[in-house]
Amino acid sequence: MKKLSAIFASLALALCLTACNNSDTSGGGISAPSLIQNSSSSSSTSTSSTSSISTSSSESSSSSEESSVTESVSETSESIPVESSKPEQSSTAPVSSESPEQSEPESQPESLPEDDKTLVVYFTWSSNTAGMAETIADLTGADTFEIVPVVPYPEEYTSCTEVALEERDSDARPAIQNLPASVSEYDNILIGYPIWWHTAPMIIGTFLENYDLSGIDVYPFTQSASMDAEQFEQSMDFVRGCAENATVHDGLFARPSDTSAITSYLEQNGLTK
Repeated sequence: MKKLSAIFASLALALCLTACNNSDTSGGGISAPSLIQNSSSSSSTSTSSTSSISTSSSESSSSSEESSVTESVSETSESIPVESSKPEQSSTAPVSSESPEQSEPESQPESLPEDDKTLVVYFTWSSNTAGMAETIADLTGADTFEIVPVVPYPEEYTSCTEVALEERDSDARPAIQNLPASVSEYDNILIGYPIWWHTAPMIIGTFLENYDLSGIDVYPFTQSASMDAEQFEQSMDFVRGCAENATVHDGLFARPSDTSAITSYLEQNGLTK
């Protein structure tokens, strides 16, 4: 019996060992290599997942930057005109290397050319017009000619006015002493007179109608006690009618003592020397 018991024990031990060996080599169990492989796969999956998160984070960051850039461009486009594709120039730097253009001063009439000749012609009775003529001659460097009638006007005021009125009503042309043979050498003639009976004295007509004034610029100047602008305009009409071939410019109507107005008129017409 003891022998049988020992045999059975040996057989049981052998069977147990065989079962254990078969269990170690079968593919159905979970072995250490399988755990490592799955760990590697899990690690790979984890790495892949981590990479995906990182990429997603990068994409999210890129998306965030693009969104920021888009908003920035959108805000900028509201402040920059669509037509303007060039960068704005600095307000302190010139656009090109050339010097910026200087603003041109207001144009002023030029003085008379050196070869231009000017004649100041005047008729005076009380010396007021003579004073204006002297000032003009000094400022222009012009020659002068005083109109002196062959028959002098009365020195007494009332008598003189009576003669002047008669001459105006008859459209007379009183004779002038020593009348120049020609004035064609002059480019400009300034002709001065007092206002008599709302117009120029008729002797002014004598002088102007005595010459062909073609190509000559005529500048009337006058004064009166009342300084009535309407009377001045009537005298201008008379001068224009008597100097048909000349260019008659707007005249000067100023008191003899108003040297500022005289100077300004001459400068505006480019008559100063």
